[in-house]
Amino acid sequence: MANLIKTVLLVFMLLMFSAGSAFADKQSNFLEELQNKSQSIISISCEFNQQSHIALFADVIESKGKFRFARPDNLRWEYTEPFVSGFLLKGQEGLKWDGAAKDSTRFNTETSPEMAIISEQILAWTTMNIPWLQSLYDIKVTNCAPAVMELTPKSGKTKQFLKLIRIFFTPEETHLKSIELHEPSGDYTKIIFFNVQLNQKLAQGTFLKE
Repeated sequence: MANLIKTVLLVFMLLMFSAGSAFADKQSNFLEELQNKSQSIISISCEFNQQSHIALFADVIESKGKFRFARPDNLRWEYTEPFVSGFLLKGQEGLKWDGAAKDSTRFNTETSPEMAIISEQILAWTTMNIPWLQSLYDIKVTNCAPAVMELTPKSGKTKQFLKLIRIFFTPEETHLKSIELHEPSGDYTKIIFFNVQLNQKLAQGTFLKE
């Protein structure tokens, strides 16, 4: 009887290992497919609604803005309501502005760690740079159609202010539908993208600001 139990347990463990290995392969292939699909995106122009769910406030705090992207590394992220602020980036050089200030402030991602982190994150989500994301997060695909991914920070420092990133894709899986940033406290921010235009010619001066 003891030998029979050991045999059954061994078979069960082998089956579990096989199932886990199969899932890992499936997820790896799925992530590779997502990255390949994102390569067809040359430019993105869209608007977004940002909803901040904070326990201290009864109402959801909402803001609106615009997002522009052009390969390889041009970004423009700006808030238009209820306040005006934002930044743009061309390679490593950028500008950031605030509605309360008259002048824009120049920055370089090599000397501005905060702006480097923000721009790297947005670029990684937009281009689905899976190797880069995997270096910083444990990635789990929780749904395949439509695709949903959960990213858990590996760094202890990051875990102090970020518990989880949940990414929702459009049915075509070429770009993001929305993204949620969850904090350890339970508060979270959700950004919903709409009026998305792919691979359209962007207005001249999109990545310039006087």
